[in-house]
Amino acid sequence: MKKLTYLIISVVFAFSCNSNIKDTETKIVLEKGTEVLEENTKQEGQEVLPTEKKVALLGFWVGYFKKDAQKDGTEKEVYVDQGFYWNRDNKINISIDTITDSLVIGHSVVAGNDRPFKGTLQNGIFEVQEPGDDKYDGKFKFEISENKLIGTWTAYKNIDIKHRTYELKKMNFSYQPNILLEEVTEYVDWNALNEEKTIEGYQDGEFGNWIRKEFATATELIYSINASNTLLNKEDVENLKKGDITIIRNTIYARHGYSFKNRPLRVFFDAQSWYIPVHTDIKADFTEIEKTNIKLLLRYEKNAVEYYDHFGRG
Repeated sequence: MKKLTYLIISVVFAFSCNSNIKDTETKIVLEKGTEVLEENTKQEGQEVLPTEKKVALLGFWVGYFKKDAQKDGTEKEVYVDQGFYWNRDNKINISIDTITDSLVIGHSVVAGNDRPFKGTLQNGIFEVQEPGDDKYDGKFKFEISENKLIGTWTAYKNIDIKHRTYELKKMNFSYQPNILLEEVTEYVDWNALNEEKTIEGYQDGEFGNWIRKEFATATELIYSINASNTLLNKEDVENLKKGDITIIRNTIYARHGYSFKNRPLRVFFDAQSWYIPVHTDIKADFTEIEKTNIKLLLRYEKNAVEYYDHFGRG
């Protein structure tokens, strides 16, 4: 009798275990973002581009960051006497660094600022935004057609020039130590002003007071002295005017793609066709020749005599 009882219990237990396994529903845990998408499948709002087209859009797009004349007036322009003025246009480099099917990432370099941006590409239109934690941040909207990047920019804050336009072309940057300055514009430091007062007499006995304004500038020596490929010595530098030394030294920086904050320097170097603003920190890029020359130039620049010129001449 005891043996029969054990047998019945064993059968019930076995039946119960088999029933449990058979009735359990199988569940699969699928982490969000690990789904396999079919080829050429895109989410709403995305634009799928062939790899070769993405590569063609990546890189540096360079040109002038112009004031939008329809939205911003002319009162912010800088007039230097009668012969020189700055319309507040700056050379900009819009760098498109990454394009995926959902995101555009890049950065802009202009006027000594290097700012990241990100946004979207939809129906051929890029809409990207800078972070907003800098006074001069804003949002870009542009398209690329026929090898030109054309668009607008609007600042988040009410700065002097809130609206800008641009038409940029694709450019490649490389350090070129042998390149020389082009004679396309004069260097004028309107922050270094020399005023000369004169009194002139007239036949009727009247006298008139005249003020002659002169601005610090440079001579033609800046077009022949290269401090990136030639080791300079004391004799090369000691008789140079201050403006000459300033430009010769800063041309080293321009060759490395430095983006200038100083306005007179920015205006001068922006006019050079080869110049591309790429970096805001280049101290690790100098060659040994450049390091030695920079130290020499700085030593003489401090006490050099300014060269002044009058731009109201006929």
